[in-house]
Amino acid sequence: MRGRTSTGMKWGLVGGLLAGGALIPLIPVIRKRAMNVMTILKKDHRMVSGLLMTLEMTPRMNATIRKKLFEQIRTDLTVHAQAEEEVFYPVMRTLTFGMQGPKVDDAYREHQTMKELLNQMMNLDVMGDEFDNKLRDLKNTFQHHVAEEEGEMFEFVNRRMSKQQQEDLGQRLHNRKKDLKTRMAA
Repeated sequence: MRGRTSTGMKWGLVGGLLAGGALIPLIPVIRKRAMNVMTILKKDHRMVSGLLMTLEMTPRMNATIRKKLFEQIRTDLTVHAQAEEEVFYPVMRTLTFGMQGPKVDDAYREHQTMKELLNQMMNLDVMGDEFDNKLRDLKNTFQHHVAEEEGEMFEFVNRRMSKQQQEDLGQRLHNRKKDLKTRMAA
């Protein structure tokens, strides 16, 4: 019996290595897809949304965890918003020739609202009702923002930009986010 388990484990390990080896040629494809501007922004949206939900569900007795979650949300949302404002929205304006201008203006306003809520929340007790109320407002604003951006703006980008242009823009966005994270960590 012992020999069979050992042999089975060996073959399982060999199979796993072979399967992993089979994926190696796909790595450039996977990475290339990850640099698409909409893929990057959607990933950010899902990450922040998950963090907001986690913070919302974290019991008040865990002040340390709630503080850490809030700081992560604040950092991720700040980096995301600034990179969008500096890289994505200016391109949206040039692509639209004014047709999507009001949508871009709305997106800037929603970012400003979220930044104000984050700043207000920094000074609140993470265990208090006021913090939870602001968290709910932040989550609602964020969800509305994501729905409009992914629904309308992304559809527009798909129609007006080639895949290569989307990847180039994604690379610029990625580089800007990386720079902003480095600066925030310093």
